[in-house]
Amino acid sequence: SAIKLDDGSLVIHSAVALDPSTQKELEAWGTPRLLIVPNPWHRLDAPAYKTRYPGLKIYCPEGARKRVGKLVPVDGSYDALPATPPLTVRHLDGVKQREGYLELRDDAGVTLIFNDAIFNQPHLPGGFGFVYKLIGSSGGPRVTRLLKLAMVRDQRALRAQLEKLAETPSLRRVIVAHGAHIKS
Repeated sequence: SAIKLDDGSLVIHSAVALDPSTQKELEAWGTPRLLIVPNPWHRLDAPAYKTRYPGLKIYCPEGARKRVGKLVPVDGSYDALPATPPLTVRHLDGVKQREGYLELRDDAGVTLIFNDAIFNQPHLPGGFGFVYKLIGSSGGPRVTRLLKLAMVRDQRALRAQLEKLAETPSLRRVIVAHGAHIKS
């Protein structure tokens, strides 16, 4: 995801390598200023972004800092992020600060952006679909079994926070990294 801040610069969330023409489109929209690495697993393309944009500041959840830091210098955790209106970045409860979410507020309402905490994959056909179903990563919006095993340490805390976020006034959509966006 790329989010344009009030100052015209961009926040890149969970950077992925882009083909040259798409990279130019991104740059025409604004200058990348901050890179949010959302967890220890979504860090592989961060070094390429830091090379292309040397002034880019990189932030990640506190619990991911060690692993992310093995690939790219980290400027701070979510708690150290400078003010980035209209965007707020927070840690998720119950995951030992290894992942978080983004909250984007604008005139149209609130958008919540997640990475691996919530999947919204339909059941898919074939062998790949069978594996996704088997590991609990398909069948609608959900916290997957894989995430629960790898990251969740307090299921009640995570569930309570997600339920509270679902009640966010003016919530208009939830963007997930894996699957379709959820619109209210």
